[in-house]
Amino acid sequence: MSATEEEHGKLYWLQYNLRKGAARRIEGFLKRRPVMAIVTLVTTFLLIFIWRSLWHPFVLTFRKYAFWVFVLLVLVWLLGKVFRGKHRWIQALGSLASVLGLVALIYIGPLLIGFVSQYVQYHRLNKVEVDELPITGHERVQPISSIHTLTDQEALSETEDATSPRFIRDSDGTYTYTTAIGPSKQYRVQQFLKDMSEVITIPGSAPSPDFSSKYRSKVDFDIGENLLFSKNTHTAALKHMSLWQYCTMEPAEAVYLRNDAGEWVQVVSLIKWVGVAFPRPVFGGVNVIEQRKPSDNWIKRMLFGRGTFIPAGDIKDHPYLVGQDLMPHEVSRYIAECFRFRRGFTAPLPGYHEGDIRIPKLPEGQDPQPFVLYTTLGDGPGKLFNYYGLEPFEEAKKGLSVSLFIPGDDMQQVYVIDHTRQGDAYVGSSAVSAKIVESKKMYDWTHSYPAETRPYIRQMDNANRLFWLSTIVTRAGDGDGRFIGGSIPEVTITDAVTGKVTWIPEDAIGRPDEWMPIVEESLGRHLGR
Repeated sequence: MSATEEEHGKLYWLQYNLRKGAARRIEGFLKRRPVMAIVTLVTTFLLIFIWRSLWHPFVLTFRKYAFWVFVLLVLVWLLGKVFRGKHRWIQALGSLASVLGLVALIYIGPLLIGFVSQYVQYHRLNKVEVDELPITGHERVQPISSIHTLTDQEALSETEDATSPRFIRDSDGTYTYTTAIGPSKQYRVQQFLKDMSEVITIPGSAPSPDFSSKYRSKVDFDIGENLLFSKNTHTAALKHMSLWQYCTMEPAEAVYLRNDAGEWVQVVSLIKWVGVAFPRPVFGGVNVIEQRKPSDNWIKRMLFGRGTFIPAGDIKDHPYLVGQDLMPHEVSRYIAECFRFRRGFTAPLPGYHEGDIRIPKLPEGQDPQPFVLYTTLGDGPGKLFNYYGLEPFEEAKKGLSVSLFIPGDDMQQVYVIDHTRQGDAYVGSSAVSAKIVESKKMYDWTHSYPAETRPYIRQMDNANRLFWLSTIVTRAGDGDGRFIGGSIPEVTITDAVTGKVTWIPEDAIGRPDEWMPIVEESLGRHLGR
């Protein structure tokens, strides 16, 4: 073996010969059939461009971990330099170290990177400490999943599906659910050929949804969550991104709103990944998709998607977006989870957990946090917030540790109430179901259960008092997160201080303004007043 071969090794020369042979074959093909080579090259690049939504998860994953991949490659190269020309057992040791480094990056790296990323996020947040709970308003009677199930069962034909309902502020100032109607996901051909045809609005305070034509609006969206290929909302929003946005952003939930001109639009929330070494998700703005226009065609949609990008900082310039629930729930949950570090870097460590918290898992497949609610915090009028009621890390403990109010239209400020520091002793949302069941032992709980236990904050005895509002629902279908609240659902309000449960009479359920006097009377009897 020559000195050169000894220096590089057999693996190097194997790779060298493979590359050289491939290069010769490609060069020969280009000389023999230049036209076919050009057509093949153009077609390949065109297909890659058209199908770029398929590659996006891989591109985004690479963007998140590119820094650490680069670090690993540098370490492998350095190990190769150090161990090159050494004894075979030393070379084997270097190869083993390289393999172990790769395994660590794949399996352990994301956990460590995620841990530090949350710590960085916690310290980057603009946290505003609040001393008193804010008053809530525009209470929702029916839970979100109940609205979804009732819409599917009562408002649709056998070939239609509804999108997940979202709680919004409508153009007239009322607070309603909106859901869009399109082809059923059971029929692929219809998903490709048909469009989103209607938007249904359901008043949030209504105990019984009304699906009559009064609350149904005809629309013409050739892009929707139920549609396929370039007609799909996620795909269309992704294709409308610039190259930099494509590498750093991803579409999240869609919500249907009326814009400032009174026209229905589809607003797609965007997640933006920031940070080089420690990537973390933030609110990236929205992509607004309007209804079909005469100038729109399928070629433009297939190549470039559709929509108007509005950065998070510019939402304040669009009145119909201000105060809405636009924050991607993945982002708000990430914010809530990073509060594990409120007692320092070591708080979430295994075997320690001093001051650690968790987002509670609610029983019976209920709608998970965040709870979307209306309240007033900071400057300006009331708006929709993502609320998180964080509880101690140990699941057996169900007291309320921290309340977070995250504005639904930006993340410039996060409002925090640390109940443990203030000495509050509130019952957490995950403990409420058991108290409701205990309050009516003779109730048939085999088919029903309390759902979406959400904050209900009112003034009592000259102070703002926390209650939990729950709706009693019945299992529907397979029971896997599917339930209905009934034509007139039963509503309970649980005092977060004493745990006393008040059942709202049926004739008052449709009149939320009458709930608090009923609660005060019930709680007064309980306290012996």
